[in-house]
Order: sequence, then C-alpha cells, then structure tokens
Amino acid sequence: MIREYTQADIDAINEIGKLIKEDFASIYKISELNRDYAGIYVYTEDDEVIGFLQYENHFEITDIINIAVAENSQNKGIGETLINYLVNNTEADKIMLEVRENNVSALNLYNKCGFVEINRRKKYYDGEDAIIMERKIS
Repeated sequence: MIREYTQADIDAINEIGKLIKEDFASIYKISELNRDYAGIYVYTEDDEVIGFLQYENHFEITDIINIAVAENSQNKGIGETLINYLVNNTEADKIMLEVRENNVSALNLYNKCGFVEINRRKKYYDGEDAIIMERKIS
C-alpha cells in the first residue's frame, strides 16, 4: 500500500534513508518537512514501511529528492510502483531528479519509468557527474 507518511513513519524512513546516506536523518530532517510544498509517499507491507519517495513541488515541476527501498525488499518493483504513484498524483507538467552517473540500478529504474537525461553537472559528486533527468507528464 502507498500513502502519505505520518510522524509515526519517520524512524522507519530515516533507517531506510541510511541506504542513501549514513547521516540521512541529520541531513534531511524529515520531522521538519514543509508540507506546503513537500511530501513523502511510503510503501508499506503489513503496516511496515519498506520504501519511500520524497518529493518537492515547485509550480509546474515536481522534484524527486530521495527514493529508497529496504535492502530485503529491493528488486520487487517497489521503486517503480512509488514513481508511478507520484506520476499519477502530481499536478506538475514534469518530474525531475538527479542521480550519480555510477548508480546503475537507479538509472535503469528511471529509464524504465520514462525518464530521459537532459543535462549533466560535471564532477558534482566527488568527481562523478550528476545526471539530470526528467519525465514529462502528458
């Protein structure tokens, strides 16, 4: 099941977020998220959060900030399901994101979900390029 996160989900989101960055909780401060323009969809099984997608809305653009799935639940289509849920629930004209050029599994997911590379930030991540991707919403 996919739903908007609640305060009760924050610990689980922060734990899964460690897959993105060990200090995820201190960097992203989910408890302080401004719900006027930002949100998180959580994917749950048996009332347990096993994945999430963090996004921000900026007028005609929705940005994917983070997406992660618990290690023991990866490669089951959860990331794709979360992205498709966002696509179907945004009022934006397009969804954008950036990803490290060496994050092959994420690039494969984004390509599968209809995202295309539109630009690069050269050497943005400790010498690696950041690939800027977008998916237009029809």
